[in-house]
Amino acid sequence: MRKFLVLGAGIAFMAAPALALAQQPGTQQPGQAPSAAAPAAPISDATVTKAGAALHDVAQVNQKYQGEMQSASPAQKQTLSAQANAEAVQAIQSHGLSVDQYLGVIRTAQNDPKLKQRLLTAANSGAQ
Repeated sequence: MRKFLVLGAGIAFMAAPALALAQQPGTQQPGQAPSAAAPAAPISDATVTKAGAALHDVAQVNQKYQGEMQSASPAQKQTLSAQANAEAVQAIQSHGLSVDQYLGVIRTAQNDPKLKQRLLTAANSGAQ
């Protein structure tokens, strides 16, 4: 079950930054409560670099399968989803991370703007 969350978690994270980056640093969206939670432990630059590269690759996997999924039958969608998730897991592991480590960085970055920016910078470096 966790494998099916891999692709979704990475893609959900990639969609959110477009909105977040449009927001000026230090400003807060209306109705958004300030974050009082401090990160449990800092995430090393090496881990952020690996997770960013993996995030870039997971986004490419999503893009590869997105068109096929739209025109596929329900049975084909299930097969394509399994293939996409297997490729996403492989992409993550090829960067020296476990799926749990990758998802941990993604989850932490969703609540930590500085980590999110570091992760996006690393992901964009993988695009070049």
